[in-house]
Amino acid sequence: MAVQAQSFYADPLYRQAQRLYFQAVQEEKYMSQAEAAFQTLIRRYGPEPPLQMYLYGLTALKARYAWNPLDKGRYFRQAVAQMDAQVARTPDEVEVRFLRGSFYYYLPAFLGKRDAAREDLAAVASLLQLHSDLYRTRYAPEVLQAIVSFLRQSGWIPKEQLKALESLYAL
Repeated sequence: MAVQAQSFYADPLYRQAQRLYFQAVQEEKYMSQAEAAFQTLIRRYGPEPPLQMYLYGLTALKARYAWNPLDKGRYFRQAVAQMDAQVARTPDEVEVRFLRGSFYYYLPAFLGKRDAAREDLAAVASLLQLHSDLYRTRYAPEVLQAIVSFLRQSGWIPKEQLKALESLYAL
């Protein structure tokens, strides 16, 4: 992996942007700050897959917060298309798979994304297990703990694998 691809992980703005994204999931008022932070990171480091995926997640949140049903549908279709394309391009990027999997997890079953959510979260669990040394250096402990907690919450990851992940990431 190229050095440049790694460098944004050490940028304090990246951690701030992540926090803003997760705040935007809870409250619309953080949307523009989160989008601006990720756009700045993309200008600095290029369109790295995780950075792009956060922007696609913000598009999904625009669908969530839109009042106009036409806008809601347009943002939703755009986000799904972007996320699916990004996962197809970079299926082994843990953050890419986690962001799509967690988004799809919360969608109603009738939208037909449940299998993709299961696949994404299973991939995340496997990647975290296979490359723990990489992810312990790439992500803050609280990020890893939140991901593993979400995997547990999903109920889709085998108990033995969850125990291994909790051991690897000191939960």
